[in-house]
Amino acid sequence: MCSSYSGDLDPAVFEEMVEAVGVGVAIYDAEGVFRYVNAAYADLLETTREDLVGRPVWAVATELEADRFEDYWDSFSEGETRTADTEHAVGELTVPVSTVTTRRRIDGTPYNFGTIRDRSELRARERELEERNERLDTFAGIVAHDLRNPLNVAHSYLELLRADGDSDELEMIDSALSRMEILIEDLLTLAREGDMVGEAEPVSLDAVAYDAWSTVETGDATLTVATDREIVADPRRLRQLFENLFRNSVEHGDGPLSIRVDTTDDGFVVADDGPGLPDGDRDWLFEPGESGEEGGSGIGLAIVAEIAKAHGWSVTTTDRDGDETGARFAFAGVEFA
Repeated sequence: MCSSYSGDLDPAVFEEMVEAVGVGVAIYDAEGVFRYVNAAYADLLETTREDLVGRPVWAVATELEADRFEDYWDSFSEGETRTADTEHAVGELTVPVSTVTTRRRIDGTPYNFGTIRDRSELRARERELEERNERLDTFAGIVAHDLRNPLNVAHSYLELLRADGDSDELEMIDSALSRMEILIEDLLTLAREGDMVGEAEPVSLDAVAYDAWSTVETGDATLTVATDREIVADPRRLRQLFENLFRNSVEHGDGPLSIRVDTTDDGFVVADDGPGLPDGDRDWLFEPGESGEEGGSGIGLAIVAEIAKAHGWSVTTTDRDGDETGARFAFAGVEFA
């Protein structure tokens, strides 16, 4: 066995156990010299066990420094475990790894135990995701800019036409242009923020709901908030959630509409007395591009789902109780302040 490890456990049994764990395992002494590595450790670095044993750990773990090694390990309490993402290098090969290290004593002698896992694939996926997000953000910005320019021109001509008098047709044009502006903002929100939230804090459902209501074209609809409880959330994104739910209810409503916000045992609900939701599986309602209504963008509820996900909440859709019509969006897993 490539080690001077000694202890109560039979060395052959020890080696058989360590070789079977499926991850790279190393033991190095208080001076930082490798005393044992298993085959998985050596294979990951494309070298041999004999090449590593007897070498100092900082010759492989390049972020460690010889003059800081002792201080680093002296900062460990007995049995303390630390994890880190770092790099190991042998020759021209550099491998990004996840490390787990701990200090233990064997027969009174301190030894440092470490495991490594290759995170090359994970790092590649992280880079790919970052690049995709950057491309998406750039695309959304370009689309929004290129759409806003003709919208501004259209608004200017609309105001010129209104100088000669208003008409139902002009109001319809104004409504269509306003709708396009909302879609642009929704597109940017979904692309740039998605499932990100800022710092969570105690916020009043009553205050945030009415604040959101004031920014939405609600027509003859009415809002009732039947709770004064506080939840822990990002207030800005919670307001966006309410805005999109209110707008969704109003857009799909038929005639005077009542919307109600209330709490449950583990969250809150937003319900309306409109025509209700489509029958069957409704998960698709939260997919971008799906609205269940001709002319709908399908972005608003996708934003709602992303905001809920970012807070660690679940969101489900149900019909109203009893014979009442309407839609009901229930959020669970919410932390109350």
